[in-house]
Amino acid sequence: MSNSQMTSMNDAQPHGPRAQRGFQWRDNGLGFSPVTIALHWIVAVLVLAIVALEIVLWVSPGTALTSVLNLLGTVLFPVSIYRFWARVTSWHPLPVGTPNPVEVIVSRSVATALALAMVLLPIAAWLAKSAAGQLVELPGGWIIPSPMQPDAQAAHVFDVLFRIGATPFLLGLALHIFGACKNHFVLKNDALKRMLGKRVEL
Repeated sequence: MSNSQMTSMNDAQPHGPRAQRGFQWRDNGLGFSPVTIALHWIVAVLVLAIVALEIVLWVSPGTALTSVLNLLGTVLFPVSIYRFWARVTSWHPLPVGTPNPVEVIVSRSVATALALAMVLLPIAAWLAKSAAGQLVELPGGWIIPSPMQPDAQAAHVFDVLFRIGATPFLLGLALHIFGACKNHFVLKNDALKRMLGKRVEL
């Protein structure tokens, strides 16, 4: 085989010399892509802000805060669709150190479930509000169109589905945060630092 053919084959491989010089758009077995890392923290900020606003609105309802909450959910939805698609179509990086296989399976299952929940929960909230006849208003007076006519029974069903999904989502989020803290403070490995962009040795 000629040298030119060998060069072409190396460059065509995912981890060939030319591929390594390019921007890493997708995750692979060695690490997360910059896109995944950036979106991870963007989603983390959005989710924490949504949870905080839900608590504030529960204590003191306000129209202005409701529109901000709707905006955050609207931004979260398309980002979550991409993250879930990338999650199930990319190679997930190998774990740092030598973790318990059961913990690896649990952590990856929780992460995938959280990604899916962030796609489904905004849909359930949108449908519940639409069925209840509530306008999904955004800051600036923009309104997201309702996909259905008001229906009290449907509103109850969608609201129940949202609450059923939100409870395990919050539990999974707490478990995810606990796992990150355990890796960083107890096991003292670089799992958290890897999600901050650091290249780590596996």
